[in-house]
Amino acid sequence: MRKHLYTLCLLTLLSARATQAADSTITITGNVKDNACTVAPGSQSFTVDLSSNAAKQLNRIGATTPTVPFSIVFDKCGGSAISVKVGFTGGADNDNAALLQVDGGAGAASGLGIQILDKSGNAIALNEVSSALSGSTLTAGQSNTLYFSARLMATRTPVTAGQVRATANFTLEFQ
Repeated sequence: MRKHLYTLCLLTLLSARATQAADSTITITGNVKDNACTVAPGSQSFTVDLSSNAAKQLNRIGATTPTVPFSIVFDKCGGSAISVKVGFTGGADNDNAALLQVDGGAGAASGLGIQILDKSGNAIALNEVSSALSGSTLTAGQSNTLYFSARLMATRTPVTAGQVRATANFTLEFQ
């Protein structure tokens, strides 16, 4: 009798566990697009030379130097590449967070930051979230070049003469 009772208890436990199991399915879907481009080797790391500028040219807050053009070239754009948002990140100027901060130290210029502009001359705010950036149209299946420029902007007066050096990275969001 005890043997039958143990068997009955064991069957009850096994059936209780089986009834607790659920037959559910999770389906995960997605899409892989061919919408990205490769950054050309000459655009992966480069220097924009802002040349020599007179400190007296930056005689008031917001005064700027002439723009210096630069470009980012994309090679091997995918067949469905339609646009890209380009943002710039780096240390923000203490007086104007939209500008790139100039490296400090002995012999460094001060009272100014570096402004980056799009091909139309509109300022691109530094460290901006991608939703706030404008997209640039790309032609799928070929190389594309995006044009920008940079310039110095006074953030304090007087501007102290010295060396100007800063580093920015660019971020890409392909559509």
